[in-house]
Amino acid sequence: MERTVSGGLAYEQHGDGMPVVFLHGLTLDRTTWRPIIQRLGAGVRSIAFDLPGHGDTGGEPCTMREAATRVKSAIDSLQISDPVIVGHSISAGIASIYASSHPVRGLVNVEGSVDIRPLAGLIRGSEAILRSDRFTDAFAPFQHSMGFEHIPEPLRARELASQHIRREVVLGYWEQLFHDDPRQLQHEMESTMASIDAPCLSVFGRALSAGERTRLQQHVRGVELEEWPDRGHLVHLAEPDRFAARLRSFINRCLSGGVAPRIR
Repeated sequence: MERTVSGGLAYEQHGDGMPVVFLHGLTLDRTTWRPIIQRLGAGVRSIAFDLPGHGDTGGEPCTMREAATRVKSAIDSLQISDPVIVGHSISAGIASIYASSHPVRGLVNVEGSVDIRPLAGLIRGSEAILRSDRFTDAFAPFQHSMGFEHIPEPLRARELASQHIRREVVLGYWEQLFHDDPRQLQHEMESTMASIDAPCLSVFGRALSAGERTRLQQHVRGVELEEWPDRGHLVHLAEPDRFAARLRSFINRCLSGGVAPRIR
């Protein structure tokens, strides 16, 4: 089903059972999760949203906290309680903010930033050209870093065709990185992670540095950490079978800790 709910977010849902909410990365849309949703099998109610300014959701881009508030409104409209929430890239931050403030069965962060300061420095250093008519050239390194080359065909072609790179949307979601102190942003991110009281899974398409690994383990209690080297930023699409199986295993763990029956 494809509809729009409270908060103005377009969404689609598939299946019945344990609710699992999917949030996509910048310049993508809810369809990026279809290859994973299709592989989860029975016993899962999958809900994928389009973020503000993406896909079929209208309106302007917003901060991650504002996006988390709109996701909460959308989830409430669907009468969902205690979902597993899955976020990729910038939505790993949105999902973490949501999980730090609202009940969830579990949190899955896919390629979320461990240390925001290097990215903030890179974006701040490119601000002038990003805001100019040379935006396409300035965004090219960020596009390359997404690692579409790791995605097998024909999935790669479908993902590239569904991607929409709009300057006003990209700049809107990066507004905090342009103006806020990166050290303060890092502190807020670490405080958010430390306040999450739910099982957490973090999946990366690269090997983390020792410092990143330690930082993540220090601030996320009991995190389950997956590092899949050379799979890229779109790791869930580079190995959709493996990712879906790992996600299903995590969902089972979340269910076994509560009153709901275990998925079989």
